[in-house]
Amino acid sequence: MINSTAEYKAAVVADTRRIRLLAIIDIVSPDLVYGEITSTPLASYSKKDQLTDKKFDIERVATLETNRWLLDGSFNLLPFAGQVGIAFDSPSDVQGETSQFVEMSFENVPILQACSVHFSKDDLDGVPSDFKVEVKQGGTTYYEKEFSGNTSASVYLDGFTVYNPDAIRVTLTKTNIPHRRVRIAEIVLGIYEEWDGSMFSDFSVKHQADVSCVSLPYGTCSISIDNQSRRFEPRSKNGIFQSIEERQGIETYLGVDLPDGTTEYKKLGLFYQYSGGWKTGDNGLTMNWDLVDIVGLLSDREFIPPENLPTTLGGWAQALVEQLGENFANRYEVDPNYTTKPVTVREKSDAVGISCGDLMTYLGMATGTWPRADAGTGKLCFEPLWDAGNKITLENMGEYPTIKANDDIAAIVFKLNDGNNTNYVVSGTSTASSKTVSIENPFIKDTATALLAARQILSAYGGNQYEIKGRGDPASEIGDVDTLWLDESSAASARRIEQDLSLSDGVLKGCKSVLLQADGWTQYEGRAVITQSGQWTAPEGASSLRVILVGKGGNGADGKDGTWDESGEDGADGVGGKVWSDTININPQQTFNVSIEENTVFGQYTSADGDVYEYGYTDILSGNTYARTGVKSPIPGTGDGGKGGAGGAKGERHTETGEDGSSHTVIDSYPKPGEPGVKGVLGCVVVYWDKGDAANG
Repeated sequence: MINSTAEYKAAVVADTRRIRLLAIIDIVSPDLVYGEITSTPLASYSKKDQLTDKKFDIERVATLETNRWLLDGSFNLLPFAGQVGIAFDSPSDVQGETSQFVEMSFENVPILQACSVHFSKDDLDGVPSDFKVEVKQGGTTYYEKEFSGNTSASVYLDGFTVYNPDAIRVTLTKTNIPHRRVRIAEIVLGIYEEWDGSMFSDFSVKHQADVSCVSLPYGTCSISIDNQSRRFEPRSKNGIFQSIEERQGIETYLGVDLPDGTTEYKKLGLFYQYSGGWKTGDNGLTMNWDLVDIVGLLSDREFIPPENLPTTLGGWAQALVEQLGENFANRYEVDPNYTTKPVTVREKSDAVGISCGDLMTYLGMATGTWPRADAGTGKLCFEPLWDAGNKITLENMGEYPTIKANDDIAAIVFKLNDGNNTNYVVSGTSTASSKTVSIENPFIKDTATALLAARQILSAYGGNQYEIKGRGDPASEIGDVDTLWLDESSAASARRIEQDLSLSDGVLKGCKSVLLQADGWTQYEGRAVITQSGQWTAPEGASSLRVILVGKGGNGADGKDGTWDESGEDGADGVGGKVWSDTININPQQTFNVSIEENTVFGQYTSADGDVYEYGYTDILSGNTYARTGVKSPIPGTGDGGKGGAGGAKGERHTETGEDGSSHTVIDSYPKPGEPGVKGVLGCVVVYWDKGDAANG
């Protein structure tokens, strides 16, 4: 949930509202690396690094220039740590004439077809009226443009093409105000522009995620603009279209007008160009972008392991974003409590030949986090699920929600990376489901890690899905637990897993969202384990129960007796009892007859309708395992099957010949009888009820 003011919350559901769209178009080489900045002498307070920080406003600093030293609170005093860009040390003369230059070197720009220079916007500073901009490669100028009589604080240059440029130089000869030091706020190598809603004919952002980490959907953005000016003309050698390349980004925002006349914007995310994502339409009259967030940008890339594999979640996250290039090295965030969480594979080969998308899901499973693109920063983010969200009322919905059953799952099968390829099975939300999920995650080497992953996976199965079509609220995020407040007596909470924010004819409406109210481990709090026959009464207020019925485990068979010829065979292991599980609706404080016998019966439900689990049934909510097969010391009430008895040892004897030549048999050991098998034990009933209720029985 993105923080919002009270004024915003009121405005976003108002009968009449005005939605604003803002996008920052960044057509700059994603691999651009800035080099040295050389110039004529600069004022001592200049900050060269601010020429490339994408901040275009310069703050006032008191200096010994006419009308620039008034101590009336409108000027900052030196030393000043704020935004100042650069200022030349020598001011212009009485006619405004000067002779100054700044040259910025750079690399990794394959083609440059646009650039811009931004001066101070403060009228007291004035601007250069006469100056020249040159684009160089190898010390030679391949494009230049001279300006005379300029009055603008920003100048934009396009309609040229320079391949592999490595420097841009700005030479100043006159200012529009005498006795002024020229101030430069920013030099942009490419296009970096703010576009408002009037630029777009269509706009849609779709956020989606799988908090279970079984799959990896990602956010997408689709926008279209009017291209009648042919600014983005693919057939033009000098058209800006040639500068568009993969990994360039567009920041998107939606805002709502507030009563005081201001607009409160919410960032929807940073979306990137990927292969084939930019195109023209209508014979070039429109320009269409189909973009993806950083998760989508990484998803299909093969992961190239670094020489030294990471050992923590934070290290793996950094290794992932570095696949996109040096300038992406810091575009990740990990929850502080999980950054140093150990995450390792057995062998380096386990990290070879897998996609970045699979790696993201594997990391989320193994650490109890989930990967997403953070809307506020655009960074790849790993964090645990949270329980906060918005309150959604009918005022912000076009109609009542559609409710449908969410998929159930019968079991999750983990192939542990323990060197033995051990299978570990965790039971799902319903034994009657035909769906199972197989997990082969190189980070999951033991049952404890598998159980952690299973808890998160099961939090996305069972229960219901709510589909709502509303007017849209940009403050909602994927992962939020929202409350659907239909009236004062009816409310439901569910986790947001998908949302579509689309403008049609400039209006934000009909925005689809999907919220998941699963039967996962976060949905219950009260628990009872019943191991004796009798009656059990549901807690007051409970309307549904999650029930696990565990039948009696089979007895281990006795081992066969050994003979003089061979050892006896081991007795067969007793099979774990059948297990049935599901979520059931109940009447208020309904009483159930309980029978703990060969089959466990709870009211009309019986373990006889369940299944036998080869590796036992794991109760994901508690971590306990029931109905194991072949247990040497079964625990009463678990439905464990007993261990088969060991077969008796073979008898040993040999023949000896006496001095008189006679022979006789010598007994070394007699055949051993088979050991008795271990008896299986009775099962139990495990009952969970909703949070906030209390047990009565």
